[in-house]
Amino acid sequence: MSDARDWDPLDPETFRDVTETYRKMRERCPIAHSDRWGGFWALTRHADITRVASDNETFISSIQNLVPMSPRSGVPRRPLQVDPPEHAHFRRAMNPYFETERVAVLEPTLRQLAARYLESLITKGRGDAMDEYARCLPIRAICAFLRTPEEDADWIQARSSKYVEAISKDDRATASALSGELDQYARRFVANRRTAPLDPHLDIVSGMFQATIDGKPIADEIIAGFVRGLIVAADRSTSNGIGSSILHLAQDQNLQNYLRQNPSRLPDAIEEFVRLYAPSHATARTATREIEIGGKTIHAGEVVAMVFLAGNRDSQIFDRPDEFDLNRNPNPHLGFGHGVHKCAGQSLARLQLRIALEEFLARTSSFELDGTIVFNTWPEYGPQALPIRFPS
Repeated sequence: MSDARDWDPLDPETFRDVTETYRKMRERCPIAHSDRWGGFWALTRHADITRVASDNETFISSIQNLVPMSPRSGVPRRPLQVDPPEHAHFRRAMNPYFETERVAVLEPTLRQLAARYLESLITKGRGDAMDEYARCLPIRAICAFLRTPEEDADWIQARSSKYVEAISKDDRATASALSGELDQYARRFVANRRTAPLDPHLDIVSGMFQATIDGKPIADEIIAGFVRGLIVAADRSTSNGIGSSILHLAQDQNLQNYLRQNPSRLPDAIEEFVRLYAPSHATARTATREIEIGGKTIHAGEVVAMVFLAGNRDSQIFDRPDEFDLNRNPNPHLGFGHGVHKCAGQSLARLQLRIALEEFLARTSSFELDGTIVFNTWPEYGPQALPIRFPS
């Protein structure tokens, strides 16, 4: 770890114990370089990550915002792949629809979905809580948010999952093909909504039809890019968050019982779950000029990955960083990102996490692991499968 270029995010040793790997990197090589995917820098200290995420002139999102780079053909991905000041215009049009009060209207739907999938899982007495629960809820929540038929969920999820897998394997051809299918879905969705718009005060896409940027309406192609980004990112990230939270609870019966008896503490628990198990390892920026960070010179054009999962366990910021602390306050975790590109849908994600866990706890008396857990490697972070059982 003393040589910054020794780090490989796909080396099996990296993920044998990812917490220990990132601890060593923070201590010995906090600004690490990898030759994987054309080369990139990885920041593992909280302070370095927040510095880069806050400097929108030196580190931009419009060239590359993920490692490895996602396909750039097809619909433009606003606001993820755009920089200030243009970024602010898109967020201004979107943000009202993600306010806590707005997304709260989805709670009855989310509870119905949770009950539906839990009933089958609990009746069997055991099963895969990722495939049979955690992955079932977020994509259907997004369909409800976008007011699109729930029947679309399976089609979207099948392609979304294979798309993310192809990116992680650097399979550009497969990723591009699947990306094209998702693009076409988003275009059809926007075209149909344009033909039959809904109440713009309630529906984000209909609202974006009426929004303007510099006095001009937002092009349908750009709105399609927003839809395309939402159905992939929101589905995968929240599924990982739900799965990791259930995994933690399955290994801590005392916490499980406490939260059953005190569901009002779930919001605090969720913040710790998101800190400990950020749903993706990192997002990226591209340097616009030469700059020094932590004694390393980063040149213009080089890619910098902000490893949120590592920053969330930085002992310079968090006391006992590897421990779950229900009373941790403040909790400046990076699980939803940092800076202007911080997750716009974090209120919706928190709502889904709360409902998913409330229902899981309320409808069970106990649950525990029922097999070996293997985590995704890179760029996602979450259980590949989550075998659990419900003791009788």
